[in-house]
Amino acid sequence: MKVFVLTGPTGVGKSEVAATLAQKFDLDIISADSRAIYHHLDIGTAKPSQQLRNKVRFHLIDFVEPDRLYSAADFARDAIKVMHELRKAGRRFIIVGGANFYLRALFLPLFDAPPVNLTLRKNLQAEPTETLYQELYSLDPERARQLHHHDRQRIIRALEVYHLTGKTFSELTQEQKKASRFIPVYAILTMERQRLYRRIEERFDAMLAAGLIDEVRRLKEMGFGQESIVGKTYGYAEVLQYLEGKISFEAMVQLAKKRTKDYARRQLTWLRSLKEAHWFEFTTLKDVVLKIEPLLLDALPDIP
Repeated sequence: MKVFVLTGPTGVGKSEVAATLAQKFDLDIISADSRAIYHHLDIGTAKPSQQLRNKVRFHLIDFVEPDRLYSAADFARDAIKVMHELRKAGRRFIIVGGANFYLRALFLPLFDAPPVNLTLRKNLQAEPTETLYQELYSLDPERARQLHHHDRQRIIRALEVYHLTGKTFSELTQEQKKASRFIPVYAILTMERQRLYRRIEERFDAMLAAGLIDEVRRLKEMGFGQESIVGKTYGYAEVLQYLEGKISFEAMVQLAKKRTKDYARRQLTWLRSLKEAHWFEFTTLKDVVLKIEPLLLDALPDIP
């Protein structure tokens, strides 16, 4: 089954294009955004407004608490469930988002991950990140090299997999690799690098003006601090550091913009590895929508 996927680096305009296509062709949107899944993270994730949600049905946004570990395997499971439900209901849909590891898990599934063991997770979470990373490196150096040594969430999950199955993440990946039942049709939005960077900077300035600092302050007061997604994701982590007096306002702005641009570069690096993907330069909204439409219509299933 073909599945149309609209992706691209953060800040390139995916949401604008997706909303236009969804309204024009009566489509549901399945979000593949690893930050929009979280409750309470609204301004800093550029989550669709309630006004837009009244016009377009979105799935897999706003349903995970900021202190919960939500893996790429969780996303793949949930996305597949939603796709089957929409097909059964006679609804057509597109997948929209730039979380590369979500898309990999969905279309290049790794293995059936074991269920969470709360006692094991609690024990692992009590350890410093560096200790956990060294343990993972000793057990599964291949997986460890794939992760940043501060990526606590995925380090813990890889260790959980080993302790619960007796096999490393890498071993299970090789054993259980299988072809996906879905065939992605990738439409990748791009734009000239300096223009993209300007958009990223302007968007962060707009988020600050819209109340991002107050949003992070409320999250901190709710107990979502350094150990939650708030302390680990670009835009929020820097504001949290500012609120805790660790960096100045100017340093916060500069660092948040830099980390967002670094993330966009990493996204583009992975997207270039996709074979048979279709690239579209974002010039104007009207222009790029018209260029994408033929590919979209060819990928959408015929539903009576």
